[in-house]
Amino acid sequence: MTMASMPRIERLNYLFGGVLVVVCALTTHRDQALGAAVGVALTCLNFFFMNRLIGRWIDDAKRGDGVGSARIALIMPKMIGLMVAVVLCLRFLPIDAIFFVIGYSVFIVSIVVEGVLSVLRPAPAAPDAPSGESSTPTSSS
Repeated sequence: MTMASMPRIERLNYLFGGVLVVVCALTTHRDQALGAAVGVALTCLNFFFMNRLIGRWIDDAKRGDGVGSARIALIMPKMIGLMVAVVLCLRFLPIDAIFFVIGYSVFIVSIVVEGVLSVLRPAPAAPDAPSGESSTPTSSS
């Protein structure tokens, strides 16, 4: 997987999360469906911010910009905010904790699916090789 996988993982989070919320809304109790929905919302929000932070950090590192090393420090406040949000949701919202965890775990499925797809996806052609020629040298004797 490469950095190009991050937007695909983010979109898969939205897709799998939406499917999970709809299925839970149709088949489970209200507190369970709400738990799944809140878990999905938090994981999508978390992955959105992680994707942006890491993407900017890598772009800064590629440019040789020293700001990138300071930008990685933003991950810690983001994680603290996420932990506080999880505690507040579980404490004050009428949600089922198990379904919250199931909803939050959608990102794992998204990462696994993107990993499998990236292995199965054909490799892009080398940018320096002409598209009609093979990269192996031929001998003329």
